[in-house]
Amino acid sequence: MPTITPEHLHTLLASSDRDAALVVVGGRAVVVPTDPGRGEGPEEAMVITTREAVIAELDTGANEEQIEALAQRLDTALESLGG
Repeated sequence: MPTITPEHLHTLLASSDRDAALVVVGGRAVVVPTDPGRGEGPEEAMVITTREAVIAELDTGANEEQIEALAQRLDTALESLGG
C-alpha cells in the first residue's frame, strides 16, 4: 500500500494555506498548514513536497492521470529513502 496517494495531493492542493506541505511523520503522510522546512511544524516530519511545488509541477489544468503519476513518483522516491 502506498504511503503517498493522489488523495494526499488533492488535500494539499485544496489547502487555503500557501505554505502547506505534504510530510511524513511516523510513517504516515499528512498535509500540514506550514512547511516544517520554514521552521514551523513537527520537527520529526520529512517534507515530501509543498503546495507551491505541486502547483508548479502540475501547472494549471492538471488531470487525474497527472496527479496519480506524481503521487506514484513521490511514493517511489520516499520508498527509495527507506520511508
